[in-house]
Formats: sequence, structure tokens, C-alpha cells
Amino acid sequence: MNMKILVTGGSGFIGTNYTEFLFKNKVEFINLDAQPPRNPMLNEFWRKCDILDYPRLEKLIKDFAPTHVVHLAAKTGLSETKLSQFSANIEGVQGLLKILKETPSVKRAIFTSSLLVCQMGYVPKSDIEYKPTTLYGQSKVEGEKIIRRAQDIAFDWIIIRPISVWGPWQEEPYINFFKSVANNWYFHIGCGHYKRSMGYVENMAYQIHQLLSAPAEKVNRRTFYLGDNLPVDLYVLASEIQEITKAKKIHRLPLWIVETAAKTGDILKRCGWHNFPLTSFRLNNIRTEYVFDLSPITGITGPLPYDFKTAVQRTVQWMKKTGEI
Repeated sequence: MNMKILVTGGSGFIGTNYTEFLFKNKVEFINLDAQPPRNPMLNEFWRKCDILDYPRLEKLIKDFAPTHVVHLAAKTGLSETKLSQFSANIEGVQGLLKILKETPSVKRAIFTSSLLVCQMGYVPKSDIEYKPTTLYGQSKVEGEKIIRRAQDIAFDWIIIRPISVWGPWQEEPYINFFKSVANNWYFHIGCGHYKRSMGYVENMAYQIHQLLSAPAEKVNRRTFYLGDNLPVDLYVLASEIQEITKAKKIHRLPLWIVETAAKTGDILKRCGWHNFPLTSFRLNNIRTEYVFDLSPITGITGPLPYDFKTAVQRTVQWMKKTGEI
């Protein structure tokens, strides 16, 4: 199938990896993003556009006449105090959906949500069970509801919820996780082995593309968590980074010391310093285990391109190339 793919938010973390995938596989695409691509090689495919700039968004989409859409553009953050600060995730979805419904060339669209539509560590029993604990998570709930309520969508639609994404072009928290291990700053908390579902970003780009080409009866109007087939033990991940970067042996730190540091981070955050590396929220995320059933996406994609060791190696190579470590 010849595809013309419109990517919103293609200059972000997942978007950069997905547009690189499209470029390498010679798939026709454009990237609509308010920011330029992180990879300058992709500049020619970029069209500057804020997802809330409805007139420009409409013109660019209708001029390009995409057959497929991957909507990644979003406002993220945990320090915001009002739901209205996440208008890109709500009004942005409303506006995009309206334009796509008026664009007859569109055959399928993927809308990106978040696992934070439920509290960290909680695995919902259905696609419409929501338990957000952050305004960002609530904004993603509202975005999902807009799509699910729409009754007159002629094209196939899919909702994806990426899980703990890491890899080249990564952002917090995992870029700091890799840096801390490589620079001998990392101490493992207590004696725990914290297992969780995670997703290497180049595997995730592959999963997204497979969803665009899968038979409609297998994917239409469904929600998929995206991630690697097997959960990751954070200590094993840290040990793999340590081995590849030839960092010093990883030591363990008593939990009470880490809890004290996290409370210090809470105080500093309230005082306006948001760059302290640890808060109680982040500590809770680190210690919370969550394992999702990824058999639905595995049934669509089959084996993923990169195994765990290769993924860590590629991430370390990227960080060395870009001077991150």
C-alpha cells in the first residue's frame, strides 16, 4: 500500500524516531510541529505548525492529503496547576479530528494517549476505565473521550498508550538514568528488583507503523499499549548500561536515605526549584512495578527489530555521539 503519512509532533522524542523510520524506509511523509526536527536531516519534511493553530493546521493537512495520520503532538508536564494548560491535548484533538473527518483521503489515524490515564502502577480492566492522578493524565482521558464519542468517523482509528519509553533522542527521566549510571552517580534503591513494562523507542516506531498497515478488523477502534514484549528489571537495565559504558560497580543505598532526599526535593520544588533529580513522586514511580499484557500489540507486530542488549547499546552509542555521556 502506498502511504502518505502525516505526523503531528514529529520533532518530539517518539516522533523523531518514527520520522527517522519513515525516512529510512522511503515512505512519503510530512511532520507538523511547532519546533524544528531534532535531527537536522529531517528538516525538509518539517512544516511549522502549532496543533492549536486551526487555520494553518487545516491548510497543511488538506494540501498534503494524507492517507494515514500519526498524532503524537501533545503538551506534557507534571507541574501545571490547571487543566486548561493542556489545551493541546483536548482542543488540539477536537480540531484535528474535525479536519480529518473533512479530508476524504484519510484511511486510518493513530491518536497517542498515555498510560497515565490511570494512576502509576494500576492496570485498567478495560479501555474506558480511567483513574488519572495528574492533570496531564486527565487531559489524555479527555482526548480519548473525544475520539470515542465521535460517531461519524469514516476512517479507521486507533488509540495507543506508550509505556515508559527510552532510547535515542530520549528525555527525562531515562536520559538522566543512563547518565547517572555512566557517570557513576547511580545508586540502586534498597534491595528491590523493580520490574516494569517498558518500550525501546525504535521498537515503538516499528509498532506504530505496523498498526498503520494491519488489517482493519484487527485494529480499528481499538486501544493498544506499546512496549517491548518482556518487562525490564531496573537493576538489570542499570547493570547493562554499567557494563557497556565501563562505569564503576553499582552500589545500593538504604531506602530511608533516598526517602529523605526525595522529601528534600519536594521542599525545593515548592520553593520553585524544579530541577532537583528526586522527589517523592519520582521515587514512587521508580519503586512502582507495573506489567501490562502486551499480547494484543505483539499479535499485530510479531517479533520486534531490537532485543534488549542491542537497544541499550544503540542508546549508549547515541548518547556518546551527541555528547550526552
